[in-house]
Amino acid sequence: MLVNPAREENIGAAARALKTMGIFHLLLVAPMANHLGERARATAHASHDILESAVVFDTLQEAISRFDLVIGSTAKNRNVAETYHPVENLAEIITAKGNTINQVAIVFGGEESGLSNEQLALCHVLSTVPMYSKYPSLNLAQSVMVYASHLSRLTLNRETITEQMPVESELPVVRDKARQILADVEMQPGNIIYTRIMERLMIMNKDDINLFHSFCKFYLKKYHGRVK
Repeated sequence: MLVNPAREENIGAAARALKTMGIFHLLLVAPMANHLGERARATAHASHDILESAVVFDTLQEAISRFDLVIGSTAKNRNVAETYHPVENLAEIITAKGNTINQVAIVFGGEESGLSNEQLALCHVLSTVPMYSKYPSLNLAQSVMVYASHLSRLTLNRETITEQMPVESELPVVRDKARQILADVEMQPGNIIYTRIMERLMIMNKDDINLFHSFCKFYLKKYHGRVK
């Protein structure tokens, strides 16, 4: 998912990177360049189908609404209280969730300044590419290629993954239950502890998620008279 991409060449190169690694869905949020333009098609090189099937959204909030897990990519440490997971760990984090998630989005910011603090706050997990130095930094298309390459561990083993069909999108349920509990103890979203709790919940594996559901079952029954 590219947010505010400003250069056709980067959109085309990103499409090419995705296709070579077995990823076929490109989403664009308020693009500033034409993803079907001549320069985009030139750099896409045999990946025109990715460009032509790309879905365009007006806002990031709208674009991520159907995803269970949203991973924001950034080169900048915006908040010392947050954990930035190296790109090489993402495949393991996703795989560990088993069949508790349906769809995952990786979000990339525009060429000039990347994702804003507000946009990063909409993501459930933050990730970065470890670099020898901050400058010169990776450009947008290069970043997409790095992420696609690491995530190809999932796409190249697609048959193994699809054997465990998701039975329910559980991460949104986890988020809702956690918000209820935190509201009960009057912990506000702006609290650093609140942010850290929600962040850590999003990287739980399948067994941890099931354990959290069991705890919530008892909690909600005792304090809210319900089990869901």
